[in-house]
Order: sequence, then C-alpha cells, then structure tokens
Amino acid sequence: MNRISKIALLAGVAILPMTGAGTASAAQASTQETATASTSVPDGFFKPGTNTVVKRTAPAAPAPASSGASTRASYSLKNINGPNEVCGTTKLQKTSGAGKTTLVMTVSKSVSAELSSEVAVDAEVVSGKLGFKVTGTTTVEDQTRYEVPRGKFGYIEAYPLYDMYTFNVYYGGQNKGSSWAMRPVGVCFNQWTE
Repeated sequence: MNRISKIALLAGVAILPMTGAGTASAAQASTQETATASTSVPDGFFKPGTNTVVKRTAPAAPAPASSGASTRASYSLKNINGPNEVCGTTKLQKTSGAGKTTLVMTVSKSVSAELSSEVAVDAEVVSGKLGFKVTGTTTVEDQTRYEVPRGKFGYIEAYPLYDMYTFNVYYGGQNKGSSWAMRPVGVCFNQWTE
C-alpha cells in the first residue's frame, strides 16, 4: 500500500483523481461554459475523514464571484467552486505513544500554496481572482490532544489543511479545461489507536 493510500485509509476516505483536466474540443467548450468546475480531490490531497481533526489557522474566506473577466494576457477564470476543505498528504509532524497517556502535538510550519500545472494559466490572474497568492507560503499552526487508553498504542500525524478552489481556465475566450488552487489554512490531525 502506498503512502497516499495509507493516509486516506486512516482518514476514512477515498482519493479520487482530478477529472475534467486537459484541452476541451470546440464541441465540449460550449457545454463546459455552463458546467461547474470539478470538485473531485486531486492526487496528493484527501478529504478529512472520521479520524481527522481539522483546525483552521485562517478564517474561512468568502467564495469568489463566479464571473471571470480577463485581467491579464487574455486569461480568465469561470465556474469557480470553493472553498472546500481538503488535507495534503505531506506529513508535517508525527508522534505516538503507549497508553494510558495523553499525546499532545503542537504544529507551526510554513506551507506553500498549490496551483495545478495540468492546465496552463497565469498565476497572477488566479491570485487576483481568488484573493490569495497562489505562489506564496503561509505559517499554519495549532495544537491537538489525544487520549490513548491503557493497553493501546496511539498515533497522531499532522498534515496541512487547505481551502481548495476549482475553476475553468479560459484563454482568448476558449475553455482550456479545469484546474485548481489550494490555500493553506490550518492543520489536519489524523489520530488513531491500535
């Protein structure tokens, strides 16, 4: 089992591939103009599950307007969906211990925003439309406590929490496909016992 599959199993979720990426044909473009961008979770991320405690460092941002006026080099974004909470699969920190005990983890790490490279788009256009720098970093920090019963072994693993935005990328008025951007907003703590 690979690392991403194990993380998803612990979080109690399935990882879904990002769909709808790529170049749209002329026939697809007319139907995709009114369709919303995909809300699947891209590879390298997972939706928080039952074993995941989500703690936000940043407040939830309002959803950007769905209209997409060209702002630079004929790029525009349409059908913006989000923010939706997802966790990254890059482990920030981990701890474990035999019960009876209380595991305590404090995380303070610098995490980079993420922008899909599946569809070419100007990062400044995405940053301007979504309201955060898609090439910047943010410090995420929080703490969790996890009670481990006697006779059990407990684990905590911390992963970055993101607000995920999906959208369709247009260049020169033509739909080039769907893309996504991630804003770091906190910490996902996967906690479990064996």
